[in-house]
Amino acid sequence: MRDFSGTRVLVTGGGGFVGTRTVRALAERRANVRVLDLAAPPGLADLPCEVVIGDVGDPETVALACDGCERVVHLAVLPLGRANAAVTEAFEANVRGSFNVFRAAGENGVKRVVYASASSAYGPTNAVPIREEHPLRPNAFYPASKAAGELLLRGLAGTYGFSFAIMRYMNVYGPGQRAGVVPAVTRALLANERPKLTGDGSLAFDFVHIEDCALANVLALESDIDGEDFNVGCGDATSLNELVAVLSSIVGVHVEPEYSGETVAAPPRVGDPSKSRDLLGFEAQIPLHEGLAGVVDELRAAEPVGAPD
Repeated sequence: MRDFSGTRVLVTGGGGFVGTRTVRALAERRANVRVLDLAAPPGLADLPCEVVIGDVGDPETVALACDGCERVVHLAVLPLGRANAAVTEAFEANVRGSFNVFRAAGENGVKRVVYASASSAYGPTNAVPIREEHPLRPNAFYPASKAAGELLLRGLAGTYGFSFAIMRYMNVYGPGQRAGVVPAVTRALLANERPKLTGDGSLAFDFVHIEDCALANVLALESDIDGEDFNVGCGDATSLNELVAVLSSIVGVHVEPEYSGETVAAPPRVGDPSKSRDLLGFEAQIPLHEGLAGVVDELRAAEPVGAPD
């Protein structure tokens, strides 16, 4: 893997869940990392990275952050739940913010941009697995904003001439995640409570560890492959019931989930990983059981009350 010594890389949203791991992965490869985020990231205090405090919605701040950078990883985002509930705020952060980042990259002579999109941009689909050529048909504002970012990136890359890669993460999990089904189920089990699932628990997803996402970002940043989109996942389907079973065995409790709401019949939502493997050399490294054990260890240390004897 490439040594980034002497290469200045801007990571927007570098203090976030995916951003923190990506910054660390780049620092391990000796990149000169600059982070643009709304506040100083406490999780990066031990790293020699430069931090610019500001919002991607402010063009002047973004231009300042891009100045002197050769490569950009754009991760700053208003996340799914908040974006779907506050569409105007999400437009400013996810759409206008992405435009600001891509335009500043072009104006400052950035050579390559890696953009964090989302598998939800595909929208509802019966395709198993989902391949990158599948049309984007988002049915909520968050995935629509990520799809819009993809189109803006393609247009501005054509305008300015920088190369780029688009990363469509599947269901990301790992230590440090605060929202989502994995931490919710883990917290319930650590409290010896029944985890709550919507439907009958048969929905299945492609769970990919946060460290694998960071690895994919670095591989895309160093690659010469231009203008491509990549699924970032394991290629394996895990149902919510299976997820609960694995976490229960790790925690050491055995309680039945509490089901509620309508059961929606849907095929497993799994990304085809072959393009990422063939063009980037990316393969997920962390098995689900190992990754979930790390989540349990972190939450058990942070919230020991209710853990079984």
